[in-house]
Amino acid sequence: MVYAVILAGGVGSRFWPFSRELEPKQFMRLIGEASLLESAIQRLKGVVSPKNTFIITNNIYFYEVKAQVAKFGIPDKNIILEPLGKNTAPAIGLCAELISRFDKKAVLVVLPADHYIKNISNFKKAIKKAIACAKDNFLVTIGIKPSNPSTAYGYIRVAERLSTIDYRLSTYKVEDFLEKPSLSNAKKYFKDKRFYWNSGMFIWKASVFLEEMRKYLPELSRQLNFIRSVKDIKKVWPEIKPISVDYGIMEYSRKIALIPADFFWTDLGSWDALAEVSPKDDSGNISQADTCNLDNRGVAIFSKADRLISAIGVRDLIIADTPDALLICDRGKTQDVKKVVDILKSTNRKERLVHFTEKRPWGTFTVLRDSPGFKIKLIEIFPRKRLSLQRHEKRAEHWVVVSGVAKVTAGNKTKIVRSNESIYIPKRTKHRLQNTSAEPLKIVEVQTGSYLGEDDIERFEDDFNR
Repeated sequence: MVYAVILAGGVGSRFWPFSRELEPKQFMRLIGEASLLESAIQRLKGVVSPKNTFIITNNIYFYEVKAQVAKFGIPDKNIILEPLGKNTAPAIGLCAELISRFDKKAVLVVLPADHYIKNISNFKKAIKKAIACAKDNFLVTIGIKPSNPSTAYGYIRVAERLSTIDYRLSTYKVEDFLEKPSLSNAKKYFKDKRFYWNSGMFIWKASVFLEEMRKYLPELSRQLNFIRSVKDIKKVWPEIKPISVDYGIMEYSRKIALIPADFFWTDLGSWDALAEVSPKDDSGNISQADTCNLDNRGVAIFSKADRLISAIGVRDLIIADTPDALLICDRGKTQDVKKVVDILKSTNRKERLVHFTEKRPWGTFTVLRDSPGFKIKLIEIFPRKRLSLQRHEKRAEHWVVVSGVAKVTAGNKTKIVRSNESIYIPKRTKHRLQNTSAEPLKIVEVQTGSYLGEDDIERFEDDFNR
C-alpha cells in the first residue's frame, strides 16, 4: 500500500512578517485560494487516498492542521504530533516506524507541505514512476533541474542511468548529496548537467528506509524502536537529537535513485521565491497590496495591512507589510530574513510569535489596543464553539456583543446576550463564552486590571484539552 507523509512542522521564519512561529507559512494562502498544506494534499488526488495520508506537525499546530485537512477526509488519527521539532530524519523515521507497524510493505511518499508546483499531471507521473522505483528497494528522490545558480538549495550529483527500460529510462543513480553551496560552486553546478536541486521529496519503502536508518543513524533507530504507538512519543522525544534526513542518511546511502522533475517547482523558501512566481508589470514590479508606484523597478510589495503603500524610484526591493511589522529587504538578501527573526527571538519580541489576530481552536481574537491597565480585543467565535470554563486572577472583562448571540456563564448564572448588549465579568469569577448559533459571534472585549497577559488564566473545563 502507498502512504503519503506530509511534513508540516516548520516555522517558516524566512517568510516573516507574514509567517510567525504560531502561524507558519504552510498554513497560509500565499498563492490562490488554498493554503500550501491544502495544495500539497490536493496534488496527491488519485495517487494516495486520504485515509492513507499522514501529516506530521508540531503539537501547537494540531487544531490548525485538523481544520485544514478535515475537508479531504483525512482522519484525526493520521495527524502525528511532535512535542518539539527535531528536523526531518526523526520526523520521517517516526512515521515510517508507526506505519510499518500495521503495513510491513508500505511505500511512503514523503513531501514537504510548503512547495509550489505547476503542471500537476507531470508531478503525478513522476511520483508514480518513483513509487515503481521504490518497490525495487531504492530510496528515490525527485530532482529539479536548476534554472539559475541558486545558493538557497542543496544539490544532488547523479551518475549513470539505472537502465534503459520502463521507469528506469529517466532514473539516475545518485553519486552525491551536497549542502547549499557558495555562489562560485553554485555557478559550477549550474553549468554541469549532472547536478540537480534537492527538492526534499522522497519516495521509499518504509522497511528500506528503516534499514538505512539502522545503518547510518543507529541511535535514532534504537530510540524510535521504543515508540509502539503515538502515546510513546512524549516519553522518547526529549532524548532524540535533531538531524536532517539529508545529513543523516542520504549523504551516505548507496541505494539512492533520482527522477528528474518535468514540472515547475519552488519550495517557497523565501520572499524572493514567492516573487518569482507572482504576476509582474512591465517594469518587473509585483503589487499584492493597495499601492502607488512611481518609477520603480523589480519592487515586490505584499501586504496584510489595510493601508496604502507608496514607493518612488526604488529598485529590487521586497516590501512585506502587516499591521504590527514591516519588512523592507533587498531582493538579493531575502535568505537573511531568518536572521531578523533570530534577533527578535533573542530580544523576546512578540512579533516573531503571533500576529495582532491570533487563531484559537474556537475562533480568533485581534488586539485593537494594548495600554497600561487596559486591553481591547475583537473576538470572533466560530458557530457551535465555546471557550473554556475559566477565571482570571488579575483582570476583569467587559463584553459587548457586536453581532450574533452569546450564551454567557458567569458564576452560577447563565445569560443570553444579544447584539448591542453587554455583560461584565469581575475578576476571579468563573465564566464561559459560547456561540450556540450557526453564525459567527463577534464581541468586543475590554480587559482591565494590573496584569493583562494571556497566561493569567485558570481552566476548569475545556473542549480542546488545553
